[in-house]
Amino acid sequence: MVVGVSGGPDSLALLHHLHSLGIPLLAATFNHQLRAEAAQDVEFVRSVASQLGVPFVSDSADVAAYAREQHLSIEQAARELRYQFLFREARKSGAQAVAVGHTADDQAETVLMHFVRGSGLAGLRGMSARMILPVFDPEIPIIRPLLDWTRSETEAYCRQHNLQARVDESNTDTTYFRNRLRHELLPALEQYNPRIRQSLVKTALALQGDYQLLDEVVESAWQTTVRRTDEGYVCFDLATLQSQSLALRRNLIRKAAYFLSPGERDVDFEALARAATLKAVDIAGGLKTIVEEGNLYLTFNLAKLPVEWPQVIEPLEMRAGEISLGNGWVICVEVVEGDVYGAARENQEKFTAWLEAENASGSLCVRGYRSGDKFEPLGMPHQTTKLAELFINQKIPKRLRACWPIVCVGDEIAWVAGIRLSEKFKITENTPQAIKIEIKKEQGSTRN
Repeated sequence: MVVGVSGGPDSLALLHHLHSLGIPLLAATFNHQLRAEAAQDVEFVRSVASQLGVPFVSDSADVAAYAREQHLSIEQAARELRYQFLFREARKSGAQAVAVGHTADDQAETVLMHFVRGSGLAGLRGMSARMILPVFDPEIPIIRPLLDWTRSETEAYCRQHNLQARVDESNTDTTYFRNRLRHELLPALEQYNPRIRQSLVKTALALQGDYQLLDEVVESAWQTTVRRTDEGYVCFDLATLQSQSLALRRNLIRKAAYFLSPGERDVDFEALARAATLKAVDIAGGLKTIVEEGNLYLTFNLAKLPVEWPQVIEPLEMRAGEISLGNGWVICVEVVEGDVYGAARENQEKFTAWLEAENASGSLCVRGYRSGDKFEPLGMPHQTTKLAELFINQKIPKRLRACWPIVCVGDEIAWVAGIRLSEKFKITENTPQAIKIEIKKEQGSTRN
Protein backbone atom coordinates (compact mmCIF):
# COMPACT_ATOMS: atom_id res chain seq x y z
CA MET A 1 0.00 0.00 0.00
CA VAL A 2 0.96 3.61 -0.53
CA VAL A 3 0.45 5.41 2.80
CA GLY A 4 -0.10 9.16 2.82
CA VAL A 5 1.97 10.49 5.73
CA SER A 6 2.06 14.15 6.78
CA GLY A 7 3.91 13.66 10.05
CA GLY A 8 0.88 14.33 12.26
CA PRO A 9 -0.40 11.82 14.86
CA ASP A 10 -3.10 10.32 12.62
CA SER A 11 -0.84 9.49 9.68
CA LEU A 12 2.05 8.36 11.92
CA ALA A 13 -0.27 6.00 13.79
CA LEU A 14 -1.53 4.70 10.42
CA LEU A 15 1.98 4.07 9.09
CA HIS A 16 3.16 2.34 12.27
CA HIS A 17 -0.02 0.27 12.63
CA LEU A 18 0.02 -1.02 9.04
CA HIS A 19 3.74 -1.75 9.31
CA SER A 20 3.12 -3.79 12.48
CA LEU A 21 0.67 -5.94 10.50
CA GLY A 22 3.45 -6.90 8.09
CA ILE A 23 1.90 -5.17 5.06
CA PRO A 24 4.41 -4.02 2.39
CA LEU A 25 4.24 -0.21 2.39
CA LEU A 26 5.49 2.85 0.57
CA ALA A 27 5.42 6.00 2.74
CA ALA A 28 4.51 9.06 0.65
CA THR A 29 4.70 12.70 1.73
CA PHE A 30 3.51 15.71 -0.23
CA ASN A 31 4.85 19.21 0.43
CA HIS A 32 2.11 21.76 -0.25
CA GLN A 33 4.57 24.67 0.03
CA LEU A 34 2.15 26.51 2.31
CA ARG A 35 4.33 26.63 5.44
CA ALA A 36 7.99 27.38 6.08
CA GLU A 37 8.27 24.16 8.13
CA ALA A 38 6.89 21.95 5.35
CA ALA A 39 10.31 20.86 4.09
CA GLN A 40 11.27 19.85 7.64
CA ASP A 41 8.09 17.76 7.88
CA VAL A 42 9.16 15.88 4.76
CA GLU A 43 12.56 15.09 6.26
CA PHE A 44 10.92 14.04 9.51
CA VAL A 45 8.69 11.50 7.76
CA ARG A 46 11.68 10.29 5.72
CA SER A 47 13.49 9.61 9.00
CA VAL A 48 10.54 7.75 10.57
CA ALA A 49 10.10 5.63 7.43
CA SER A 50 13.82 4.82 7.46
CA GLN A 51 13.66 3.69 11.10
CA LEU A 52 10.77 1.37 10.23
CA GLY A 53 12.51 0.09 7.11
CA VAL A 54 9.72 1.41 4.89
CA PRO A 55 10.55 2.84 1.42
CA PHE A 56 9.86 6.58 1.15
CA VAL A 57 8.89 8.96 -1.64
CA SER A 58 7.97 12.65 -1.69
CA ASP A 59 6.91 15.41 -4.03
CA SER A 60 5.93 19.05 -3.79
CA ALA A 61 3.91 21.70 -5.61
CA ASP A 62 2.86 25.30 -5.18
CA VAL A 63 -0.70 24.70 -3.97
CA ALA A 64 -1.51 28.40 -3.62
CA ALA A 65 -0.59 29.07 -7.26
CA TYR A 66 -2.60 26.04 -8.41
CA ALA A 67 -5.61 27.23 -6.41
CA ARG A 68 -5.46 30.62 -8.14
CA GLU A 69 -5.07 29.11 -11.60
CA GLN A 70 -7.94 26.63 -11.15
CA HIS A 71 -10.18 28.97 -9.10
CA LEU A 72 -10.24 26.53 -6.17
CA SER A 73 -10.09 26.93 -2.42
CA ILE A 74 -6.71 26.19 -0.85
CA GLU A 75 -8.20 23.09 0.79
CA GLN A 76 -9.56 21.68 -2.46
CA ALA A 77 -6.40 22.50 -4.40
CA ALA A 78 -4.26 20.80 -1.74
CA ARG A 79 -6.47 17.71 -1.82
CA GLU A 80 -6.34 17.45 -5.61
CA LEU A 81 -2.57 17.76 -5.88
CA ARG A 82 -1.94 15.48 -2.90
CA TYR A 83 -4.21 12.73 -4.22
CA GLN A 84 -2.80 13.03 -7.73
CA PHE A 85 0.64 12.40 -6.22
CA LEU A 86 -0.49 9.46 -4.05
CA PHE A 87 -2.28 7.64 -6.86
CA ARG A 88 0.54 8.33 -9.29
CA GLU A 89 2.95 6.66 -6.87
CA ALA A 90 0.50 3.80 -6.38
CA ARG A 91 0.50 3.18 -10.12
CA LYS A 92 4.28 3.39 -10.38
CA SER A 93 4.85 1.00 -7.48
CA GLY A 94 2.08 -1.47 -8.35
CA ALA A 95 0.31 -0.83 -5.03
CA GLN A 96 -3.12 -2.32 -4.37
CA ALA A 97 -4.45 0.67 -2.42
CA VAL A 98 -3.77 4.17 -1.16
CA ALA A 99 -4.19 4.42 2.63
CA VAL A 100 -4.90 7.71 4.40
CA GLY A 101 -5.28 8.52 8.08
CA HIS A 102 -8.81 9.90 8.33
CA THR A 103 -10.37 9.26 11.74
CA ALA A 104 -13.85 9.31 13.26
CA ASP A 105 -13.30 12.98 14.12
CA ASP A 106 -12.60 13.71 10.47
CA GLN A 107 -15.77 11.83 9.58
CA ALA A 108 -17.85 13.94 11.99
CA GLU A 109 -16.36 17.14 10.57
CA THR A 110 -17.00 15.98 7.00
CA VAL A 111 -20.66 15.18 7.63
CA LEU A 112 -21.20 18.50 9.40
CA MET A 113 -19.39 20.40 6.64
CA HIS A 114 -21.63 18.84 3.98
CA PHE A 115 -24.72 19.56 6.06
CA VAL A 116 -23.77 23.22 6.46
CA ARG A 117 -23.17 23.52 2.73
CA GLY A 118 -26.54 21.97 1.91
CA SER A 119 -25.49 18.55 0.65
CA GLY A 120 -27.88 15.71 -0.06
CA LEU A 121 -27.56 12.06 0.88
CA ALA A 122 -24.33 11.64 -1.10
CA GLY A 123 -22.56 14.17 1.10
CA LEU A 124 -24.19 13.31 4.42
CA ARG A 125 -22.99 9.71 4.17
CA GLY A 126 -19.48 11.04 4.78
CA MET A 127 -16.35 9.12 3.86
CA SER A 128 -16.30 5.39 3.14
CA ALA A 129 -13.68 3.03 4.55
CA ARG A 130 -12.95 1.92 0.99
CA MET A 131 -13.91 3.53 -2.29
CA ILE A 132 -12.82 4.24 -5.84
CA LEU A 133 -12.18 7.87 -6.78
CA PRO A 134 -12.39 7.75 -10.61
CA VAL A 135 -11.04 11.27 -11.01
CA PHE A 136 -7.72 10.05 -9.57
CA ASP A 137 -7.69 6.36 -10.56
CA PRO A 138 -10.45 4.12 -11.96
CA GLU A 139 -9.14 0.95 -10.29
CA ILE A 140 -6.96 1.57 -7.24
CA PRO A 141 -9.10 2.20 -4.13
CA ILE A 142 -8.49 4.66 -1.34
CA ILE A 143 -8.82 3.07 2.08
CA ARG A 144 -9.23 4.61 5.54
CA PRO A 145 -8.20 1.98 8.12
CA LEU A 146 -8.54 4.40 11.07
CA LEU A 147 -12.04 5.63 10.31
CA ASP A 148 -13.37 4.12 13.56
CA TRP A 149 -10.48 5.53 15.65
CA THR A 150 -10.89 8.89 17.37
CA ARG A 151 -8.23 11.56 17.18
CA SER A 152 -7.47 11.08 20.89
CA GLU A 153 -6.89 7.37 20.19
CA THR A 154 -4.33 8.08 17.48
CA GLU A 155 -2.54 10.47 19.84
CA ALA A 156 -2.56 7.79 22.58
CA TYR A 157 -1.20 5.26 20.06
CA CYS A 158 1.68 7.60 19.20
CA ARG A 159 2.53 8.06 22.89
CA GLN A 160 2.40 4.29 23.48
CA HIS A 161 4.84 3.63 20.63
CA ASN A 162 7.04 6.66 21.28
CA LEU A 163 6.15 8.37 18.01
CA GLN A 164 6.87 12.09 18.26
CA ALA A 165 4.35 13.57 15.83
CA ARG A 166 4.86 16.93 14.14
CA VAL A 167 2.48 19.78 14.96
CA ASP A 168 0.90 21.55 11.97
CA GLU A 169 0.10 25.08 13.16
CA SER A 170 -2.17 25.61 10.13
CA ASN A 171 -4.66 23.19 11.72
CA THR A 172 -5.58 25.98 14.14
CA ASP A 173 -6.00 28.62 11.42
CA THR A 174 -9.73 29.37 11.32
CA THR A 175 -9.34 31.01 7.91
CA TYR A 176 -9.96 27.49 6.63
CA PHE A 177 -13.58 26.31 6.65
CA ARG A 178 -12.88 22.89 8.16
CA ASN A 179 -10.84 24.46 10.97
CA ARG A 180 -13.72 26.78 11.84
CA LEU A 181 -15.98 23.73 12.10
CA ARG A 182 -13.44 21.94 14.28
CA HIS A 183 -12.58 24.75 16.66
CA GLU A 184 -15.76 26.85 16.70
CA LEU A 185 -18.91 25.10 15.49
CA LEU A 186 -18.39 21.61 16.92
CA PRO A 187 -17.52 22.88 20.42
CA ALA A 188 -20.66 25.06 20.30
CA LEU A 189 -22.80 22.07 19.29
CA GLU A 190 -21.32 20.01 22.10
CA GLN A 191 -23.07 22.36 24.51
CA TYR A 192 -26.35 20.97 23.15
CA ASN A 193 -25.16 17.39 22.65
CA PRO A 194 -21.86 16.38 24.29
CA ARG A 195 -21.75 13.34 21.99
CA ILE A 196 -22.38 15.27 18.78
CA ARG A 197 -19.28 13.79 17.10
CA GLN A 198 -20.44 10.24 17.80
CA SER A 199 -23.93 11.16 16.55
CA LEU A 200 -22.55 12.50 13.30
CA VAL A 201 -20.48 9.35 12.77
CA LYS A 202 -23.55 7.16 13.41
CA THR A 203 -25.52 9.27 10.95
CA ALA A 204 -22.87 8.68 8.31
CA LEU A 205 -22.93 4.91 8.90
CA ALA A 206 -26.73 4.79 8.67
CA LEU A 207 -26.85 6.90 5.52
CA GLN A 208 -24.15 4.84 3.82
CA GLY A 209 -26.53 1.89 3.92
CA ASP A 210 -29.40 4.02 2.65
CA TYR A 211 -27.20 5.42 -0.10
CA GLN A 212 -26.26 1.92 -1.24
CA LEU A 213 -29.95 1.09 -1.59
CA LEU A 214 -30.60 4.33 -3.48
CA ASP A 215 -27.60 3.64 -5.72
CA GLU A 216 -29.09 0.29 -6.72
CA VAL A 217 -32.41 1.96 -7.61
CA VAL A 218 -30.64 4.67 -9.62
CA GLU A 219 -28.53 2.11 -11.47
CA SER A 220 -31.64 0.15 -12.43
CA ALA A 221 -33.34 3.32 -13.72
CA TRP A 222 -30.14 4.30 -15.54
CA GLN A 223 -30.29 1.11 -17.60
CA THR A 224 -33.83 1.88 -18.82
CA THR A 225 -33.57 5.67 -19.12
CA VAL A 226 -30.18 6.34 -20.73
CA ARG A 227 -30.15 5.86 -24.49
CA ARG A 228 -26.41 6.27 -24.96
CA THR A 229 -23.32 7.82 -23.45
CA ASP A 230 -20.14 9.20 -24.93
CA GLU A 231 -17.06 11.06 -23.77
CA GLY A 232 -18.87 14.39 -24.08
CA TYR A 233 -22.52 13.68 -23.26
CA VAL A 234 -25.16 11.51 -21.66
CA CYS A 235 -28.39 11.08 -23.62
CA PHE A 236 -31.63 10.30 -21.74
CA ASP A 237 -34.91 9.20 -23.28
CA LEU A 238 -37.02 12.22 -22.39
CA ALA A 239 -40.36 10.42 -22.07
CA THR A 240 -38.90 7.75 -19.78
CA LEU A 241 -37.15 10.38 -17.68
CA GLN A 242 -40.42 12.33 -17.36
CA SER A 243 -42.11 9.21 -15.98
CA GLN A 244 -39.63 8.99 -13.09
CA SER A 245 -40.19 10.64 -9.74
CA LEU A 246 -38.59 14.03 -9.18
CA ALA A 247 -36.13 12.58 -6.66
CA LEU A 248 -35.07 9.83 -9.07
CA ARG A 249 -34.62 12.38 -11.87
CA ARG A 250 -32.28 14.40 -9.66
CA ASN A 251 -30.20 11.37 -8.82
CA LEU A 252 -30.02 10.23 -12.45
CA ILE A 253 -28.81 13.68 -13.46
CA ARG A 254 -26.27 13.67 -10.62
CA LYS A 255 -24.97 10.31 -11.83
CA ALA A 256 -24.72 11.67 -15.37
CA ALA A 257 -22.83 14.75 -14.15
CA TYR A 258 -20.28 12.60 -12.32
CA PHE A 259 -20.04 10.28 -15.33
CA LEU A 260 -18.99 13.26 -17.46
CA SER A 261 -16.78 14.84 -14.80
CA PRO A 262 -15.90 12.58 -11.84
CA GLY A 263 -14.36 15.49 -9.98
CA GLU A 264 -17.35 17.82 -10.40
CA ARG A 265 -18.27 19.41 -7.05
CA ASP A 266 -20.66 22.19 -8.07
CA VAL A 267 -23.76 20.07 -8.68
CA ASP A 268 -25.75 20.90 -5.56
CA PHE A 269 -29.46 20.45 -4.85
CA GLU A 270 -30.48 23.71 -6.56
CA ALA A 271 -28.56 22.80 -9.70
CA LEU A 272 -30.15 19.33 -9.78
CA ALA A 273 -33.60 20.82 -9.19
CA ARG A 274 -33.17 23.08 -12.24
CA ALA A 275 -32.10 20.15 -14.38
CA ALA A 276 -34.95 17.97 -13.12
CA THR A 277 -37.46 20.34 -14.75
CA LEU A 278 -36.27 18.67 -17.98
CA LYS A 279 -35.87 22.00 -19.74
CA ALA A 280 -32.79 23.41 -21.41
CA VAL A 281 -30.92 25.00 -18.49
CA ASP A 282 -27.42 25.74 -17.25
CA ILE A 283 -26.73 23.41 -14.33
CA ALA A 284 -23.31 24.21 -12.87
CA GLY A 285 -19.66 24.49 -13.85
CA GLY A 286 -20.51 24.74 -17.57
CA LEU A 287 -22.75 21.65 -17.51
CA LYS A 288 -26.07 22.14 -19.30
CA THR A 289 -29.13 20.25 -20.49
CA ILE A 290 -30.28 20.27 -24.11
CA VAL A 291 -33.69 18.98 -25.24
CA GLU A 292 -33.91 17.62 -28.80
CA GLU A 293 -36.14 15.15 -30.65
CA GLY A 294 -37.37 13.27 -27.59
CA ASN A 295 -33.92 13.27 -25.98
CA LEU A 296 -32.44 15.15 -23.05
CA TYR A 297 -28.68 15.60 -23.26
CA LEU A 298 -26.27 16.53 -20.48
CA THR A 299 -23.06 18.02 -21.80
CA PHE A 300 -20.29 20.50 -21.09
CA ASN A 301 -19.74 21.19 -24.80
CA LEU A 302 -22.43 21.41 -27.49
CA ALA A 303 -19.84 20.44 -30.08
CA LYS A 304 -19.63 17.02 -28.42
CA LEU A 305 -23.29 16.20 -29.08
CA PRO A 306 -24.09 13.77 -31.91
CA VAL A 307 -25.25 15.27 -35.20
CA GLU A 308 -27.96 13.07 -36.69
CA TRP A 309 -28.92 15.47 -39.48
CA PRO A 310 -27.05 16.70 -42.56
CA GLN A 311 -25.04 19.91 -42.18
CA VAL A 312 -23.31 22.21 -44.66
CA ILE A 313 -20.13 23.81 -43.37
CA GLU A 314 -19.45 25.91 -46.49
CA PRO A 315 -21.39 26.53 -49.76
CA LEU A 316 -21.04 23.83 -52.41
CA GLU A 317 -21.84 23.98 -56.11
CA MET A 318 -24.17 21.17 -57.16
CA ARG A 319 -23.93 19.13 -60.32
CA ALA A 320 -25.27 15.81 -61.54
CA GLY A 321 -23.91 13.01 -59.43
CA GLU A 322 -22.95 12.73 -55.77
CA ILE A 323 -21.29 15.35 -53.56
CA SER A 324 -20.08 14.75 -50.01
CA LEU A 325 -21.43 17.05 -47.31
CA GLY A 326 -19.14 15.54 -44.69
CA ASN A 327 -20.08 13.79 -41.44
CA GLY A 328 -21.23 10.74 -43.41
CA TRP A 329 -23.82 12.54 -45.60
CA VAL A 330 -23.99 13.04 -49.39
CA ILE A 331 -26.23 15.05 -51.70
CA CYS A 332 -27.23 13.39 -54.99
CA VAL A 333 -28.45 15.30 -58.06
CA GLU A 334 -30.22 13.57 -60.95
CA VAL A 335 -32.16 14.83 -63.99
CA VAL A 336 -35.40 12.83 -64.39
CA GLU A 337 -37.68 12.75 -67.47
CA GLY A 338 -40.99 11.09 -68.28
CA ASP A 339 -43.71 10.67 -65.67
CA VAL A 340 -41.97 12.99 -63.25
CA TYR A 341 -45.11 13.76 -61.25
CA GLY A 342 -45.91 10.07 -60.76
CA ALA A 343 -42.35 9.26 -59.73
CA ALA A 344 -42.39 12.09 -57.20
CA ARG A 345 -45.67 10.90 -55.67
CA GLU A 346 -44.14 7.45 -55.14
CA ASN A 347 -41.00 8.88 -53.57
CA GLN A 348 -41.87 11.34 -50.83
CA GLU A 349 -38.90 10.81 -48.56
CA LYS A 350 -38.24 13.69 -46.14
CA PHE A 351 -34.83 14.49 -47.57
CA THR A 352 -35.79 14.16 -51.25
CA ALA A 353 -36.96 17.08 -53.40
CA TRP A 354 -38.17 17.35 -57.00
CA LEU A 355 -37.57 20.70 -58.68
CA GLU A 356 -39.15 21.82 -61.93
CA ALA A 357 -36.15 21.64 -64.29
CA GLU A 358 -37.04 24.66 -66.43
CA ASN A 359 -37.33 26.96 -63.41
CA ALA A 360 -34.23 25.39 -61.84
CA SER A 361 -32.05 25.89 -64.88
CA GLY A 362 -29.75 28.35 -63.11
CA SER A 363 -26.70 27.42 -61.07
CA LEU A 364 -27.46 25.09 -58.19
CA CYS A 365 -25.75 25.26 -54.84
CA VAL A 366 -26.31 24.11 -51.28
CA ARG A 367 -25.41 26.33 -48.35
CA GLY A 368 -26.19 27.00 -44.72
CA TYR A 369 -28.58 29.54 -43.23
CA ARG A 370 -27.97 33.26 -43.64
CA SER A 371 -29.50 35.89 -41.41
CA GLY A 372 -32.65 37.33 -42.98
CA ASP A 373 -33.25 34.34 -45.31
CA LYS A 374 -36.80 34.25 -46.73
CA PHE A 375 -38.60 32.14 -49.30
CA GLU A 376 -42.06 31.35 -50.74
CA PRO A 377 -43.13 28.01 -49.18
CA LEU A 378 -44.99 25.39 -51.19
CA GLY A 379 -48.74 25.96 -50.92
CA MET A 380 -48.32 29.64 -50.03
CA PRO A 381 -48.05 31.49 -53.38
CA HIS A 382 -46.95 35.13 -53.18
CA GLN A 383 -46.26 34.83 -49.45
CA THR A 384 -42.82 34.82 -47.92
CA THR A 385 -41.69 33.17 -44.71
CA LYS A 386 -38.56 33.81 -42.70
CA LEU A 387 -36.42 30.73 -42.34
CA ALA A 388 -35.74 31.65 -38.71
CA GLU A 389 -39.46 31.27 -37.97
CA LEU A 390 -39.68 28.08 -40.02
CA PHE A 391 -36.87 26.50 -38.00
CA ILE A 392 -38.64 27.38 -34.76
CA ASN A 393 -42.01 26.05 -35.96
CA GLN A 394 -40.41 22.82 -37.17
CA LYS A 395 -38.47 22.50 -33.87
CA ILE A 396 -35.11 22.25 -35.59
CA PRO A 397 -32.43 22.12 -32.85
CA LYS A 398 -30.95 25.59 -32.42
CA ARG A 399 -27.36 24.33 -32.62
CA LEU A 400 -28.03 22.86 -36.09
CA ARG A 401 -29.80 25.79 -37.77
CA ALA A 402 -26.73 27.73 -38.94
CA CYS A 403 -25.51 24.81 -41.08
CA TRP A 404 -28.87 23.38 -42.13
CA PRO A 405 -28.74 22.51 -45.87
CA ILE A 406 -30.54 25.02 -48.08
CA VAL A 407 -30.64 24.37 -51.83
CA CYS A 408 -30.60 27.50 -53.97
CA VAL A 409 -31.05 28.24 -57.65
CA GLY A 410 -28.92 31.29 -58.16
CA ASP A 411 -29.83 33.54 -55.26
CA GLU A 412 -33.29 32.05 -54.72
CA ILE A 413 -34.06 29.41 -52.09
CA ALA A 414 -35.59 26.36 -53.79
CA TRP A 415 -35.66 23.86 -50.93
CA VAL A 416 -35.09 23.97 -47.20
CA ALA A 417 -33.89 20.38 -46.94
CA GLY A 418 -36.18 18.03 -45.10
CA ILE A 419 -38.63 20.83 -44.31
CA ARG A 420 -40.25 22.67 -47.22
CA LEU A 421 -39.97 23.15 -51.00
CA SER A 422 -40.39 26.55 -52.60
CA GLU A 423 -43.70 27.23 -54.41
CA LYS A 424 -41.79 28.60 -57.41
CA PHE A 425 -39.92 25.34 -58.06
CA LYS A 426 -42.72 22.81 -57.57
CA ILE A 427 -43.52 20.23 -60.24
CA THR A 428 -46.98 19.58 -61.73
CA GLU A 429 -48.66 16.83 -63.72
CA ASN A 430 -47.41 18.58 -66.85
CA THR A 431 -43.77 18.79 -65.81
CA PRO A 432 -41.70 16.96 -68.48
CA GLN A 433 -38.37 17.14 -66.72
CA ALA A 434 -37.30 17.51 -63.09
CA ILE A 435 -34.18 17.72 -61.02
CA LYS A 436 -34.28 15.15 -58.24
CA ILE A 437 -32.21 16.10 -55.19
CA GLU A 438 -31.64 13.57 -52.43
CA ILE A 439 -29.67 13.92 -49.20
CA LYS A 440 -28.74 10.62 -47.62
CA LYS A 441 -26.16 8.77 -45.55
CA GLU A 442 -23.11 7.57 -47.41
CA GLN A 443 -23.32 3.86 -48.13
CA GLY A 444 -22.06 1.93 -45.14
CA SER A 445 -21.83 5.07 -42.96
CA THR A 446 -22.96 4.78 -39.33
CA ARG A 447 -21.47 8.08 -38.18
CA ASN A 448 -23.53 10.61 -36.25
